[in-house]
Amino acid sequence: MQRWLALKDAESKGIISDLQRQIKFELIPSIKEQYIKHLKTKDKIETRTVQLAISYTCDFQYIKDGAMVVEDVKSSPVMAALDKAFCIKEKLFRWKFGFPIKRVYKPTDPI
Repeated sequence: MQRWLALKDAESKGIISDLQRQIKFELIPSIKEQYIKHLKTKDKIETRTVQLAISYTCDFQYIKDGAMVVEDVKSSPVMAALDKAFCIKEKLFRWKFGFPIKRVYKPTDPI
């Protein structure tokens, strides 16, 4: 909450713009397959999802100096390193979108 207040203050001062929270990014799309459903009078081709999409939901997203910034607030660098799912999603995010996720550990970290 403290980081949100700091970012809202920066937005009101014109340092950043388009502040949003909890934006979902699809990292890997879902895998679907077609199958034949046998009905009484005919066969019908249908689609089902075999594996769900892998997505990442950021804490905050905003524009600073014309570039998009995606932030994730973590309690400490050690805790962020221990979260293996986050580390994989962070790497996938950078590979797909071409810029890193900004890790924030304190509400007063620079914007």
